[in-house]
Amino acid sequence: MWWGKSQPPPEKPAEAAAAAPDTPAKQQEKAFDPDKLPDRKKLPASLQKIARDQDRDENFFDELVDGYVPESTESNVRYAAYATRIRTILLSAHRYVAYTSDIGESFRPVAHPNLVRGAYGISWAYILGDVSYEGYKAYWHNQRTLNPALVLTPKQEKAAGVLPIDGSAAALAQPGKVAPLEDYRTVMVQRAIFQSLASMGLPAFTIHSVVRYSGRALKNMKNPMIRTWAPIGLGLAVVPALPSLFDEPVENAVEWLFHRGFEAYGGKDFVGNAPMTGREDLLAQKPTKEKKEL
Repeated sequence: MWWGKSQPPPEKPAEAAAAAPDTPAKQQEKAFDPDKLPDRKKLPASLQKIARDQDRDENFFDELVDGYVPESTESNVRYAAYATRIRTILLSAHRYVAYTSDIGESFRPVAHPNLVRGAYGISWAYILGDVSYEGYKAYWHNQRTLNPALVLTPKQEKAAGVLPIDGSAAALAQPGKVAPLEDYRTVMVQRAIFQSLASMGLPAFTIHSVVRYSGRALKNMKNPMIRTWAPIGLGLAVVPALPSLFDEPVENAVEWLFHRGFEAYGGKDFVGNAPMTGREDLLAQKPTKEKKEL
């Protein structure tokens, strides 16, 4: 009957929420203490990668300004020097397949003059920048030796690879002597010869030979696309191996020849205590004290 036992009133939402068991989010909210640091936890892999990449990028540009960045031959910038080899690949392939007029005509747009000029510009800009930077590091290294009282900025001290000294010690220090082998002009000439051989001459000869002889081997192929583009592809495939093939052997050979030549011409005074090879690597080394602090 309607006048019988009445139904209990509906539970209010606030009371229902209070009676409900705590969810993990509520438990975390209750446990939060604004005066207490959260527990240390490892970042997710994606966030850790972002932080690591950011630190690496910032460190690279800082060391570039300070003069400690690794040589350009040890980075991906090295491949900028091989841009000119695009011209070698294109023109060599064009020369060895142009005996068929239709292939020669179809290949002509690939070797556009602007592409050739742009490739040369990239290569020479890289080489000029690399030689200038090596000379910059060697120059400030020479200045601290020749004039110990010279006040260098922190960046110049880092570029020279020397430790800062106080004014009284600098005033008492005697000027040193820079061996002609370690003079910054010698360093720049040596670097220019290395780049001319390792970035221009030897890669050009290597890729030219690959394109030439692969073109001859494929000259009887019926497919014109293979005859045209296979030599180009083989030439391009050689480019990633060029630094491993030439950089270290050429650099060691040039440094050895300079050392032997200066020693033969002027004796021990012309080379000082410089090692036979690895002299340019020393320019990028940080002072011992700074290494310990880091």
